[in-house]
Amino acid sequence: MNSKLFVIPKPNPNAKLRLFCFPYAGGSPAIYMPWSSALPPEVELVLLQFPGRGARMGEVAHVEMQHKVSELLSHQAFLTEKPYVLMGHSLGSRVIFEVTKHLVEKNAPLPCHLIASGSRAPHTCSVKEPIYDLPHDAFVEELFKLNGTPKELLQHRELMELLLPLLRADFQIAECYQAQATRLPCPITVFHGHDDIEISTEQLHSWQDLSEHQIDIHYFNGGHFFINQCRDDVVRTVNQVLGKILQY
Repeated sequence: MNSKLFVIPKPNPNAKLRLFCFPYAGGSPAIYMPWSSALPPEVELVLLQFPGRGARMGEVAHVEMQHKVSELLSHQAFLTEKPYVLMGHSLGSRVIFEVTKHLVEKNAPLPCHLIASGSRAPHTCSVKEPIYDLPHDAFVEELFKLNGTPKELLQHRELMELLLPLLRADFQIAECYQAQATRLPCPITVFHGHDDIEISTEQLHSWQDLSEHQIDIHYFNGGHFFINQCRDDVVRTVNQVLGKILQY
């Protein structure tokens, strides 16, 4: 696959299943790169690299959900050519929902499973004040509070000047996008951090509104970025989901 959108750490032409992983706002494929050596041998890990980061740093970041979805669906043949699972964290969870909704509308092959990590259900309202359009210093201060961007990076003014357009664009989508509730025919597993105060119990359980199947909710130690804090536990649980699909 030659597209810059997909990063495949360990290409596996014989894979029975693909796991596509979508980053959180401001995130890059690096979040999931360590997973490549911890997944079942039958699974090929594919990481999403949207404009504005990594090898695509020179490209203008998407500022609307539809732009992300349209870019991904332009590669629908690759996305759907093998059985596949979509996983996202935070904003990434909302992206995989919207992508799947469009695939349903197109009558395309659907994911075997969705793993929605660290996110309110996409059709529920955010209760937080938006930060994406704050002045420079106020925006950086809010990023400090969120604790998802390395402090060293936030304190490096030259690097932040390069990254701010990407961060503002991602947060604009995260804060402005709200889905129409649609029940998907795909099973959904939800991951949540015990100490994540950004997501209410109601917002968490509202994922049930979006699947025809009974959802599973798994809890992890840590806050909103438990996916980094508890990586081994998260990957172990992902492997359990994948194992059921592979019929271990």
